[in-house]
Amino acid sequence: MASELPPGHPPRVLNPLWIIALFLGLSETTVGIAAAESSGWVQGLLAVFAVSFPLLVSTVFFLILWQRPEVLYAPGDFPEHVPISTYVDGMRRRAAHDPDIIQAVVNDTLRVVLPAALESPSDASDVLEEAMATAEQALAERVLTIDISPITKAPGDAYRCTVFSTQTVSGFLDALWADALDGFVRPFRYGRDWVLVDRQSKRQLRDLGSDWARKNGMESDERLLSGVGITPASHLVAVRLDTPRHPFPHPTEPRATAHN
Repeated sequence: MASELPPGHPPRVLNPLWIIALFLGLSETTVGIAAAESSGWVQGLLAVFAVSFPLLVSTVFFLILWQRPEVLYAPGDFPEHVPISTYVDGMRRRAAHDPDIIQAVVNDTLRVVLPAALESPSDASDVLEEAMATAEQALAERVLTIDISPITKAPGDAYRCTVFSTQTVSGFLDALWADALDGFVRPFRYGRDWVLVDRQSKRQLRDLGSDWARKNGMESDERLLSGVGITPASHLVAVRLDTPRHPFPHPTEPRATAHN
């Protein structure tokens, strides 16, 4: 019981992962005992089942993990200050757009490399190197770097994310907060507690996120990033609005924080 736990320890949560592990363990134990007590073809069938059943469960588990990871969490696993529906929506939204990124990168790579491969199919190593270089360049052209050091107080701290064509403002800000700013600023406080500033124009991008959506009678800001002027070429800084002067530190080599 939660009341019997030591002070400061969160209550134990029985999530679906525990149930899956318990079911798999009991099944394997039962089959193992049955196989040891039997003989002949029955023992062979039980042995095959004991080997194939965990493989089947593992396959289904990873499919669920890839397609619907939110079902593996119990309600108590989600953060208290973020609605479960919002958290789940963010997980689904991010996973749904990963293929778009891969498709765009592969498309750019093949468009450049394939003609060269057809002209000189024997020179496979050169073609492979060119393909890798093209893929890296295509990814680099879609990466947006945001200086978050004014909020985290860590010199050179930066958040990097891949920008895709269908990415919305709400999804972008949710990912930025969840991946880099959780613990530094409160959720759903963009435009009130913190804001993004364009380093070149020194302009605050206030009309974004939940604050903009609330003013316009919407649940979330579903505008495209490109529609509000945010592109991989943007130079953005995340700052607190209670900071007297918005700092613009000299750019340093950022600490890369991946986001997929």
